Amino acid sequence: MVSGTTISLRHQAGQAAGDALIAAMALVDRFARSQALEVPAAQRLAIVVEEIVSNLIDHAAHGREITFALTLDQDEAGPHILLDDDSDPFDPRAAPLPDSPNPVRGGGVGLALVDAWCDIVAYDSAQGRNRLILRLR
Repeated sequence: MVSGTTISLRHQAGQAAGDALIAAMALVDRFARSQALEVPAAQRLAIVVEEIVSNLIDHAAHGREITFALTLDQDEAGPHILLDDDSDPFDPRAAPLPDSPNPVRGGGVGLALVDAWCDIVAYDSAQGRNRLILRLR
């Protein structure tokens, strides 16, 4: 892979996800421009990144401070996303995909989007760190 673009963030317990999402979307924008990604690929990348960062903060932090690094990279196979965090372990390959959105809050299809648009290259959880690598199709 070529040299990637990385941000490292700390999410405080009880803090809204907005700051982390703004930083993640800015990273996607810089990366997409530097790699001259076509608009549809850049849009899919932004949605996938928003989903995995939102899910990390909303579901894996469980009201505690977490730190994470998000790296975007590119090789001949396409864009790659690396999420490294100290939250609860979560292997998206083992999660059931929803049949439809949550009728109350509208969410619940993020993993289905990630599954539709990405290959999970690797996931591991060791020594209090989780590492997820996705390749955008």
